[in-house]
Amino acid sequence: MPTAQPTSLPRGPRPHVPLTSLSIEDYVATLTLYPAADGVSRDFVDALADSCEEVAGARGRVYAVVVRCVPEFPSRWSPEALAEPVLNGVRPLGAAFDALASLPQPTIAAVRGAAHSAGLELALACDMRVAANSATFAAPETGLGMMPLGGATQRLPRAVGRSQALRLLLSGLEIDAVEARRIGLLVEVVSEGGEVDAAVRLARTIASRAPIATRFAKEAIWRGLEQPLQQGLRTELDLTVILQTTADRAEGVRAFVEGRTPRFTGS
Repeated sequence: MPTAQPTSLPRGPRPHVPLTSLSIEDYVATLTLYPAADGVSRDFVDALADSCEEVAGARGRVYAVVVRCVPEFPSRWSPEALAEPVLNGVRPLGAAFDALASLPQPTIAAVRGAAHSAGLELALACDMRVAANSATFAAPETGLGMMPLGGATQRLPRAVGRSQALRLLLSGLEIDAVEARRIGLLVEVVSEGGEVDAAVRLARTIASRAPIATRFAKEAIWRGLEQPLQQGLRTELDLTVILQTTADRAEGVRAFVEGRTPRFTGS
């Protein structure tokens, strides 16, 4: 597989204090987010949405995405964000998380810190999550007379099942990384400081495979979760038929017959 040249694309209204930055190397994008100490703000989620749009448009250069936060995942919404009225015609705060969840490329969150409230919802917007062993997770909103703002009521049950989601969302219980992995919220727990490397390793493994097949497999899984079994199986079949028309599919068959490693081009 050819090597993509690294790029760095800072974002945010203040050039010396970016809200997000994006780097691309070897077909893996690392989306670095810089939440403020007082929590996730409107400016932050707008910058995240812009970065997601950029990643979505870079399918030929990005086959997998790692999402990390510096210094760590946020644990709250900002006071200003919480004060925003929820009105028709105003883009919801959670729309940026929807944009992240809708990326065609597989996404992996590298979680460090207290991923509570908005931080939990940010992690849930990724397809998979790797965390430091010191990370914690919680959804405290109901104790404040609120509901989650960024999709936790929908994405958490899909990640861990209805009963575990109800336990966390209704009690506000804080769980550690070991418990989060036990219930299926995490795919891996590593020593603190190793979460980004672990996420990048997984992303590189994904990126080494056929990118169109990977995107289609992700699409089939997520669409199938919303469909009855027979309709989901039809979705899988439809995407398989489309995949058979691609050069990568033909290359995979040739490589298998010839006993060599396939060279995928994303076409």
